[in-house]
Amino acid sequence: MLIIFIYIIILAAMVAQLELQIEGKKTGWASKLSCWRIENRITNLILGNKPLTGYHVWLLLTLLFAFHNIYLYVPFNLKTEMQCLGYFSWFLVIEDFMWFIENNYFGMKNFKKGRIFWHKRWFWGLPYSYWWGMIIGTLLLIGGLR
Repeated sequence: MLIIFIYIIILAAMVAQLELQIEGKKTGWASKLSCWRIENRITNLILGNKPLTGYHVWLLLTLLFAFHNIYLYVPFNLKTEMQCLGYFSWFLVIEDFMWFIENNYFGMKNFKKGRIFWHKRWFWGLPYSYWWGMIIGTLLLIGGLR
């Protein structure tokens, strides 16, 4: 399990750097990209008042597909799927945080409520989405390891 988390941290750092190169250092949440955006009550509820963007949909689908490469080697089963989704959930949290660590414009000095327009709701110094990602990821991993 430790080796998988080390792999996830390295992958998250690489994807965060890729996002910085694509989005630019002074922007976030694909705000300057020419991709489609959908924002309504449903997307605001699910994404915490952020628009759903074509950039993020295709990035996440690509990564989710890559996280499921295990099925090239083993047959599908619920425990393996729970592990895939649990690790993916943790990856999303780590990758988003790495974006701030690697971003010279935002940096850790600005990682706080009121400084990041796409993270509007915070609890104990972290965006709500991080808490949900860690809780859901942990529950999936516990369920998948039983």
